[in-house]
Amino acid sequence: MIRAAVLTGLLACLAAAGCAPTLPDYEPAKKAVWLDQNWNDHERHWFHHANQGTSTLPVPFAWFMVLERPELYLFEKPKKLSDIDYLTRFGFIPSPVGVEGDADSGEYGFGTAGYGRKHGSEGTYDRTYYEGNPKALPVGFVRNGEAIGLTCAACHTGHLEHEGVSLRIDGAPALIDLGKLRTAIGLSLVYTKYVPGRFSRFADSLLGPNHSEARKAQLSSALDALLAKLKAVTDLQKPASKMSVEEGFARLDALNRIGNQVFFVDLLGAQGFDASVNIAPTDAPVNFPHIWDAPWFLWVQYDASIMQPMVRNAGEALGVLAQVNMKAPNDPMAPLYASQVRVREIHDMEQMIAGDNPFSGKLGFKGLRAPEWPATYLGALDNARVDRGRELYREHCAGCHLPPVKDPGWGDPDAFWKVKQWLPPNKADERYLVLKEIDIDYLGTDAAQARVLIDRRIELPKYLDVRDFEDRGRLGACYDEDGKPTTDASFGVALAAVVEKTVNYWYDANDIPPEQREAMNGNRPNCIQAKPVYKARPLDGIWATAPYLHNGSVPTLWDLLGPANERPETFCLGSRQFDTEKVGYSTECISGSFKLDTKIAGNHNRGHEFRSGPNGKGVIGPAFTDEQRRDLVEYLKSL
Repeated sequence: MIRAAVLTGLLACLAAAGCAPTLPDYEPAKKAVWLDQNWNDHERHWFHHANQGTSTLPVPFAWFMVLERPELYLFEKPKKLSDIDYLTRFGFIPSPVGVEGDADSGEYGFGTAGYGRKHGSEGTYDRTYYEGNPKALPVGFVRNGEAIGLTCAACHTGHLEHEGVSLRIDGAPALIDLGKLRTAIGLSLVYTKYVPGRFSRFADSLLGPNHSEARKAQLSSALDALLAKLKAVTDLQKPASKMSVEEGFARLDALNRIGNQVFFVDLLGAQGFDASVNIAPTDAPVNFPHIWDAPWFLWVQYDASIMQPMVRNAGEALGVLAQVNMKAPNDPMAPLYASQVRVREIHDMEQMIAGDNPFSGKLGFKGLRAPEWPATYLGALDNARVDRGRELYREHCAGCHLPPVKDPGWGDPDAFWKVKQWLPPNKADERYLVLKEIDIDYLGTDAAQARVLIDRRIELPKYLDVRDFEDRGRLGACYDEDGKPTTDASFGVALAAVVEKTVNYWYDANDIPPEQREAMNGNRPNCIQAKPVYKARPLDGIWATAPYLHNGSVPTLWDLLGPANERPETFCLGSRQFDTEKVGYSTECISGSFKLDTKIAGNHNRGHEFRSGPNGKGVIGPAFTDEQRRDLVEYLKSL
């Protein structure tokens, strides 16, 4: 009776088109082009599919490849969830098996990039355990043993379309909707169990058409167990989910999701500990940040909260389900803090983005570079407007965002490299850039993300041996194993400790000597700061990073350079069509797009305003005329 009732409900839901996620139905691009950002095709493909050790998607790899979409098929052949034409509707980018052969076809755009550092196919990374992309899954997908994971490339690779050409940009914000993907996978599992005929097809695909009934029964039990596990976790999260803010395309509350994964999911079942106390709403969504230049900033993240590259990147891997043992302290088969995190690959990724020392030889970033405005595809710049916009930038923007990284017309083309915000060389002869941190009360933008590390607290089992640590002056708080043991810590303290212990376990297990550990850590200590601030980063490549403000609440540069009351109160994200005049994605509400409502806390679009009145409380400069805004937009396109 229960099975029949569930099936009836599913069929009614599906008939009303109310269950399966509604997705955009994009027109295929006529041509794909990867922009020149100082990577060659081998490096790019490795970055897109190198294994970080993650098991992000809640199904085994083999299941994912054969699951059918959450749709009914009455008279047509069932379609797979893993089909590339379906996954691209979630915003993912097609990727070839390798960089040779059909990789240079119009669909993929590889082979069109005869640029890069041209140091051969090996690149600056270890290809020893690199399996490539044998199933031609999208950018950012990777097989991790029997699991399937996402890498940082899934969220930090952008694409936009103009006049039938797809421009693809490494390190730019992705235009993906992970919420819709999670929903689709969950529904596909439910339909596999309850929709007539579907489980039999699922079993045939996995086990072969001549499988035994015993093996089919085992598979059915495994499906039941997975559904029960997912339901239990979902039920525990329901109270927090009701207070969450929908993320939609191009956005994710990554910080709170990392906290929920590490301090709730990874601690579920720990003896004598209730992990549900650590669940928090995902109510501080951010636009996926662009990552070029970032390895050379002293503090990273929108809220300038993390110093060490290894902690930042390994923490991201844990947040997207790199398995770690935090709940079985006495298991000899799985020691505490043993994990699947691929520390060496994570270091290699950071090195590829960073490149060599920008102060060695010719000044300039030598790793992943910001994309230059592609005039061939987006139209030539208006040089007169660029010149006028440069003076507006000099007067109203450079004080926070610094001189441009590269602008021959600036006067001193090396001005960016001479600012006092560059720290003196450390013992590795590396210099890091201290970006301006602006108080949210002055900047006036939505405070949700800046307050996560300030307000959120974490409860911990005693056996994790997390230590609180003292303030280290201007470097913020740095993790110290000699600190006082604690079972109640700020989110920042707890995360810094757990990630460091996880990384150190890998170092110990692989006999990494101290000097190599320091280099792999980016020659920076594990320091965390929690301030009500957002940082102002250099604006090279800013044209390719829409939507704007940290939470993606402003669709275009044109909107950003005016008063908040002229910005769209609601607009849609999901279109790939690029507006070359306003500079941002089209805000047309196409079928399956996400409507962002800026009236909701976490989505507010106020602040960073140019309007009449004294500076402060959201106003950072005077009102611009329409002509001045056009000039400044044109200059920002040139950076």
